[in-house]
Amino acid sequence: MADPTLFISHKHSDAAIAQVVASFCEDKSNGRLKVHVSSSPDFKGPRIGKGLNAQLRQALWNTDVLILIYTSSDQDWSYCMWECGVANDSSSPETNVIVFQCGTDVPAAFNDVLRVNVRNYDDIKRFMQQFLREPDFFPTLKGALAPALKDTYLDSAAKALHENIAAVLPPPDDGLSAEWPTWPYLRIELPRTEVDSMQQASEAERPAMAARIVKDSGVIIDSDSRAAQLFGLAAFPNRMKLASLLKTWKDKNPDVEETWFDSCCEQIMMGAARGFPVIRWTPIKAAASDSEYTPVLSRIKPRPYGGTVQFDIYFYNLSDPRAVPVTTKMIPFGDFFYKKLGQIDPQALKLTDLIKDLDSHQLNRLPILSSEGYPMYMVHRSMIDKFIVKHVMGGGAATAGDLTLADLLADPELKDIFEKTFVTVKRRATLAEASSAMNTRSGCSDVFVTAGGNLNEPVQGWLTNVDIVKSN
Repeated sequence: MADPTLFISHKHSDAAIAQVVASFCEDKSNGRLKVHVSSSPDFKGPRIGKGLNAQLRQALWNTDVLILIYTSSDQDWSYCMWECGVANDSSSPETNVIVFQCGTDVPAAFNDVLRVNVRNYDDIKRFMQQFLREPDFFPTLKGALAPALKDTYLDSAAKALHENIAAVLPPPDDGLSAEWPTWPYLRIELPRTEVDSMQQASEAERPAMAARIVKDSGVIIDSDSRAAQLFGLAAFPNRMKLASLLKTWKDKNPDVEETWFDSCCEQIMMGAARGFPVIRWTPIKAAASDSEYTPVLSRIKPRPYGGTVQFDIYFYNLSDPRAVPVTTKMIPFGDFFYKKLGQIDPQALKLTDLIKDLDSHQLNRLPILSSEGYPMYMVHRSMIDKFIVKHVMGGGAATAGDLTLADLLADPELKDIFEKTFVTVKRRATLAEASSAMNTRSGCSDVFVTAGGNLNEPVQGWLTNVDIVKSN
């Protein structure tokens, strides 16, 4: 009777794992196995000078058991898959294929075969039970390797194999070997015939046709859990139609226009024609929060054999203040009313005239800059009124018309307020950073934008607390 053959298929980068498994199996079989490991001269493998594939085919054709050492899907497994295919050929002698799963990834072609999670002791023990005791594990052998083996010996062997493999395994991948979307997304599938009809329609017909086709024929074939939560669902039903999703959303938001869906249809229409989709500001408000997410078509994948086209729609939170630059919301220098020392004489500028200026511009606060354009004071209308009342009612001045900007800035208490009710941020700051800077000062309600965020730099823009609150 020919000795049974154990073939270990592996990547050369995983040779250490393969050699541990090969050595262990050969030892526990008491030499009754022919163990084939092509990467090691200590085991049977192709001979020098011989045709590699011919020898491998012969070994694989006669293999009783093939163990595939599988580590990570980011490697090229084509050669190992070829080896498994030859061993598992329907016209070849019977072969048992076992996957030694060394990480979180699993080869898709072998979802239905025995898998051994080598990091799990119970899986290793189950493998040892079959390896040593099952009569049909090695078809050529016509019986088990060690049918009468005691449980204590089997436990000891399983523990040793588990420890030996653990010593040569790469560190756990902590989940980073898998890919995941960074934003909520939907993968929408449309029949290719419908996509073609969109492309062939006239420019005037396309928008209405796209909306009808996407709504009636579009099916969600993939997504992430956050996309479902966006629409107030725990999960999407299998192959949920876009029409059903839209109805669900409309039932929850009867008074809100479906502009986000119109934008999706328009982008799909443009993308199908190989054009650049127009990303419109048409956010959808998340069901569980006040956050808003804008749909963006990011990828199109035709499936010729399936007769479909897939469209990936991602939902981006473009309104997050952590991502919005202050430059998009600030009033640029030159577009707001201000006073610059050097251009005006504070002793000559009457407060009554300053109030008229503010009233004519419908403003209640006034930035005062240095002659170089540096931020100096933020004067609020209420402070001017308070100062005038204090001095006129207190008898400090004959009339309100006598008081000047110089008098106002000479008041120690008010000057301190004018200097400390604003902050500066750099031009590259975000709205979130501007808001945080404002919160560091009690009573602060204004932000000046300079190149580096310093007081000794010219003002490039101005943000009020109202501007920041509206943007959040």
